[in-house]
Amino acid sequence: MLFWAMALRNLGRNPRRSLLAGSVIVIGFSAFALAGGFMAQTFEALRESTIRGGTGHLQFADPATFTGIEETTLEHGLTEAGRAARVLAADSRVRAVLPRIDFVGLVTNGGRSVPFLGVGLEPAAERRWMEGASLIVSGRWLAGDSRGEVVLGAGLASALGIRPGDSVTLLATSPEGTLNAQDAVVAGILDLGLKELNDRYLATSIDLASRLLGVSGTLSKLVVVLDGSAEANQALTRLSRRLRRNGFNLAGRTWEELAPFYRQVRLLYLGIFGFMGIILAVVVLLATANTMIMAVAERTREVGTLRALGTRPGLVMRTFFAEGVLLALVGAGAGLVLSLIVTVSLNHSGIMLPPPPGAAHPIPIHVKVYALAYFAGGGAMLASVLLASWLPARRAARMPIVDALAHV
Repeated sequence: MLFWAMALRNLGRNPRRSLLAGSVIVIGFSAFALAGGFMAQTFEALRESTIRGGTGHLQFADPATFTGIEETTLEHGLTEAGRAARVLAADSRVRAVLPRIDFVGLVTNGGRSVPFLGVGLEPAAERRWMEGASLIVSGRWLAGDSRGEVVLGAGLASALGIRPGDSVTLLATSPEGTLNAQDAVVAGILDLGLKELNDRYLATSIDLASRLLGVSGTLSKLVVVLDGSAEANQALTRLSRRLRRNGFNLAGRTWEELAPFYRQVRLLYLGIFGFMGIILAVVVLLATANTMIMAVAERTREVGTLRALGTRPGLVMRTFFAEGVLLALVGAGAGLVLSLIVTVSLNHSGIMLPPPPGAAHPIPIHVKVYALAYFAGGGAMLASVLLASWLPARRAARMPIVDALAHV
């Protein structure tokens, strides 16, 4: 169309100014895309770490487990956990149902005793579906038999001064209040990445935990692993209904409900990147507005001549709008190429970021190619340019012809 051709020629008449405004759009678009990709990758990594760190996609337990405080270990335990697990596993979208016993106690090497937060689990299933076995830094993961073995957090092992192969004694109180003890061998030491967990974490088999607590067939909860995290809410509703039909009064929670840290980090990042996005949009708005104002000022007599030849005000406005749109499209295209180059470079750079809040180790920088961030960046750039073009275009279209022709 005529005004698109005119807009393209007008941008080429002052290449230096057009290049400067376009560069601002390129940088703004790239910043949107890179920040969005980094944020998306952070959310994805944190989500997978939460789920594979032991939380699972869903957890089912006695309703009082999620709403009250346990006065004694397994006060709200599941006595028919085996049948409930079979009911859950019958769902086609359930990949695994992992039993858990949560308990507390003391671990001693004979000379020193340290409190621990213990979890009883099935070693083989945990190795397959969770990441605990991959976090072993010394020794090995729990064997799949009934041998009395434990794995300890690195901080807990350091506090006791023990290594894989050493013997320890576990002390815990049964649900009836009896103090029990069990000897165990340290199979391995793992690093969970969080100092607070490393200082207290102890894992053992369901068999040893049951013997220590003096129970049989009673669990704290059932952890459910699904095909994907996106359907956790729908699966919770479906599985809760299935359990009720089979006579179980169990409460369920999704991984996100059980992970307040994830929600806090998500809100923090959204606030930071949202504020940064507003600043970028304002910078692009001001830079483009300056370009368009200068373009109108320099071509005032030209606009007056066009108006005198019969050009309608609407066409004048559309021409200036078209200049802004072309500037935004070219800038966004160049920004797309630049952001992809920077993304590949960063992902292969090996740069390590400082440990995030609560973590103990630095993490490698990684930026995801996130389509939504690219669309958001392009939309923000286009909206900023159109807004910046509106006032100069409106002024040029409404200027009296005589004043425009007499403009110096």
